[in-house]
Amino acid sequence: MLDSTYIKHELNEVVITASDNRLIGNKTFFYPSKELKDVTSNGVQLLAGLQIPDLIINPATGSVEKLGGGDLSIRINGRPASQIDIISLSPKDITKVEYISEPGVRYGEVKGVIDITVKRREIGYGISLNLLQSVNRGWGNYTGALKYTSGRSEWMLDFQSNPMWRMSAFRKNTEHFLLSDGAEIIRLENGMKAPNRMASHRVSLQHSYAIGSKLLLNTQLRVFRKNDRYISEGRITTMTGGYEARNDFEREELPIKSTQIDLDVYLHWKINKANKLYFNMIPTVINGSNNRSYLTSEVELFTTISNRGYRLFGEGVWECRIGNGTLSSGIRSLGEWNDASYNKSLSVNEKSVVSALFVEWKQTLDKIQYSIGIGGTAYCVKEPLKHNYFNANPRTYIRYTPATWGGISFIGNVNTVSPTVNQLNPVLQQVDRFQWSRGNPSVSVFQQYETKLEFDGRYKEMSLKFTVGNTYSHKPIMGAKTYIEHQIVRTYYNFGYNNNFTVKAQFGLPIFIKQLTLSLEGGWHRTVSKGFNYRHNYSQPFVNSQLMYVKGPWWIMVKYNTTYNVLWGEDIYSANNNMLNIGVGYTCRNATFMAGAFNPIGNINMKSRDLNAIAGFDREYYVSSTRQLFWVGVTLNLYKGKKRSTSQRKLHNSQSYESISNVKK
Repeated sequence: MLDSTYIKHELNEVVITASDNRLIGNKTFFYPSKELKDVTSNGVQLLAGLQIPDLIINPATGSVEKLGGGDLSIRINGRPASQIDIISLSPKDITKVEYISEPGVRYGEVKGVIDITVKRREIGYGISLNLLQSVNRGWGNYTGALKYTSGRSEWMLDFQSNPMWRMSAFRKNTEHFLLSDGAEIIRLENGMKAPNRMASHRVSLQHSYAIGSKLLLNTQLRVFRKNDRYISEGRITTMTGGYEARNDFEREELPIKSTQIDLDVYLHWKINKANKLYFNMIPTVINGSNNRSYLTSEVELFTTISNRGYRLFGEGVWECRIGNGTLSSGIRSLGEWNDASYNKSLSVNEKSVVSALFVEWKQTLDKIQYSIGIGGTAYCVKEPLKHNYFNANPRTYIRYTPATWGGISFIGNVNTVSPTVNQLNPVLQQVDRFQWSRGNPSVSVFQQYETKLEFDGRYKEMSLKFTVGNTYSHKPIMGAKTYIEHQIVRTYYNFGYNNNFTVKAQFGLPIFIKQLTLSLEGGWHRTVSKGFNYRHNYSQPFVNSQLMYVKGPWWIMVKYNTTYNVLWGEDIYSANNNMLNIGVGYTCRNATFMAGAFNPIGNINMKSRDLNAIAGFDREYYVSSTRQLFWVGVTLNLYKGKKRSTSQRKLHNSQSYESISNVKK
């Protein structure tokens, strides 16, 4: 949309128009027009109106995602923020939106960065609500925030709740087993609908103290609560040697509860025009419990896990402008201490520290923009088995822009991936009558090598990006099922490789009129996974698309994703599923009224496969209550106060961590 500045005169009105976006290297700057600010009621709706080609934005739920997946760092005035922070923004306070398609070492391992520049009010208060409720299913999504600003301080209290109840789910499952004595067993599961429940809640209290743009101290206390209950029931037919043996009934129940509390302390200090320092410290406490029961006529399994975890994340970054380049360097460190108790008897302690040093140089030379960075990752495990590793992670980005309409880019990254808590867990847990599972405390970090060649172009309102990429993981941590003392046990090894080759194209273009924009991604990927005693191939085409219409007070969204399957080890699982989401909204004054439908036709079924020769499966998981889910909602943003004349920084941070959980079929 055009960015217009209206200059009133006694006799007439002069309208000055300018481009609404500007591309500089891997950064695109979007400037919202006054018209767009006037007809939207929160920051997410304004982002949807900007129609950024690389992003998929749902103005109803407030989700902001990168087209095709990958971690997206959301920032407000340069600092990580959550989606609820964007919902609570007043569009009139947003002056600029910056999107970075290929961030460097400075931002860690994210695939994209969106940074929203906001003017903070000098004095005032505000309230924002975004309430969605299904009219025919047990589903809701509720967010809200209260703000108060006075002088250099700003206070904010926000909440988010996403309950799902009576979500009927069932699965169809075919399993095959080859026992150590040579017996072959086939199990056919015909699932029955069972009521599942999922609920997540978040409450946050934040205080921000700023002295102009030179100094900011942001403190945020957050509490996360999770309360889920997964149930699977079905009739089982077991056949041995090709003959039907018997029919049985199977029931699996897995309630999960966890509470996470963290304190996020962030400090930004602008020493002078050329030098900036950033500090971040986040101590975290986690308490959780996972109680699993698995019942058939032949076996009864009950496992209770209670765990307490502590995390300490720290980051320090120095940025220095030298000529037309920028030098960034810093350190990040994450320490984890976990104590898990199994069936109130066996206790496992796990201690590990991951630290990374990095330095990066960015510079623009006429038609060439480049960045060169390197990081060193030190990984130290103290319990349950001591080992230390160090890896170097270089990162390169170069872009050649022969004309203003587009350019060619090459990206090369090396990332270090640490093992998860459950991959290190040495406790042997029984899955069913035939299978067991345990982690391997000797597994360690591995490296991923990513290379991409991209061509991108823009013409008026149209954009195109064509990408050829490859991700190679060297001796990754992948699961394998083997015989251990005549039992089928799944455990983890650093072995072999995983290679994923992708060819895809992204389009963003107006359809018939400028206000109706299509964002489309389509492509093909092929994965080769070689692990302990196996090698598998998998290939698949995929399509992701969104049709967005924004004009005046109206917005209409149609979003569709095909299934995107991932092969890792011997497991094929769905990252995205065949989903259709439709929504419409109308803004009147400070409120937006919305309605929509999720999956109005068809049904969601998440397919997964295990290709193991001695214990594999082919499974479909259905959530029938999400079929034809209709919802209504309202967004309300009210602000009152005096604006500042200069931009300030209002910062948030969000981190969630993995805790030990029970095995699940």
